[in-house]
Amino acid sequence: MCGKIQATVKKPLLNRFRDHIVEGQVYRMAYFSVVSNHGSYRATSHEFKLVFLHRTTVVAVDEDVIPKTCFNMFPFSELLNMTQDYDFLVDVIGLLTSVGEEKEYAREGKIVKMIALELTSKDLTVRCALFGDYVNQVNHFLASGYVEQPVVVIQLAKVKFFRGQVGLQNVMYATQMLFNLDIPEVVEFRQRNLE
Repeated sequence: MCGKIQATVKKPLLNRFRDHIVEGQVYRMAYFSVVSNHGSYRATSHEFKLVFLHRTTVVAVDEDVIPKTCFNMFPFSELLNMTQDYDFLVDVIGLLTSVGEEKEYAREGKIVKMIALELTSKDLTVRCALFGDYVNQVNHFLASGYVEQPVVVIQLAKVKFFRGQVGLQNVMYATQMLFNLDIPEVVEFRQRNLE
């Protein structure tokens, strides 16, 4: 288990911080707000979250003490027992066992691509709906010619209850989809599920 807290940059400040924060880098921050963490799409279960302000400063520091990956894998058995949407974003790991046909939808005057995946862990299967650029990521991986059964880690996915079934859905700009990572969680998952 690793310690996480959500940090939020509101839309008017995005351009100010976008090019100054790089994923995987360690930073020292000052002059931000600390508020209660509530509502939907919570990236952590931490009681509080950080909110960037106009005067927030972010300075890169040369330290390597914070882990580059930090997952809190949510068990499929708990996911499949849910009967409503869940306010927290979840991390899952599973074998990619099915990829549905790509579809297109009109949403707010734009055409949005959609694809459905099935991830399996032991005898349990969870459906995951992906939209937009996440469809391109799946297609890119499938086109890479990987031949073994891929292990997929989906980080920060939304749990949705739709037509009587629970499933996962990406959250734009938050969800990460990682294929065949060389990390202990994937090695352990392969050993439990493929041997």
